[in-house]
Amino acid sequence: MSRPLRCLLLCACLGGLPGGAIAADWWTNLARRDLDGAALSSGPHWIAVVFISPECPVANAEIPVLNDLAAGFSGRGVLIVGAYADPTLDPKDLRRHATEYGLKFPTTDDRDHRLVRLAHATYTPEVCVFDREGKIIYRGRIDDRADGYGAARPKATEEDLREVLSALVAGRPVPFAEKPGFGCSIPGTAER
Repeated sequence: MSRPLRCLLLCACLGGLPGGAIAADWWTNLARRDLDGAALSSGPHWIAVVFISPECPVANAEIPVLNDLAAGFSGRGVLIVGAYADPTLDPKDLRRHATEYGLKFPTTDDRDHRLVRLAHATYTPEVCVFDREGKIIYRGRIDDRADGYGAARPKATEEDLREVLSALVAGRPVPFAEKPGFGCSIPGTAER
């Protein structure tokens, strides 16, 4: 078997294809379920996966913003999903966090890093917006409230995820494909 064919088969088996796209009906194929075991919808035009952790203050500070975005875009073809990606945490800790912080968007257990690998995520609260075919449209920060120097603004001056989602639902091109962000490292991703 030729090397390119082996690579294509391996990518297809892992769920990814060259160019950041993945197989049709990709979300259903991932069999993503919320923390209570219910299947997460595969109907939206766009799925924004936000990697979160109960132990990350940067991610926790963004929960009100994410709740607001989820409420504002849910009826407009966007599904925001929180993905718990720390393999060292227990599922009961994930459920407790979702309840205590009042998450108003569905969450999923990604301690196996299936979504982390698809998004090439390395930190929380990194976000990755996928289109209906599984192509990555945007990857990066939610906004500019926190930076790599430990500074935090009380209010964001750049609302990157809101800009991207607003452009998508309005049928406009996204203003940028990536914005570097800052947060807490996802355990097990340092070697990527």
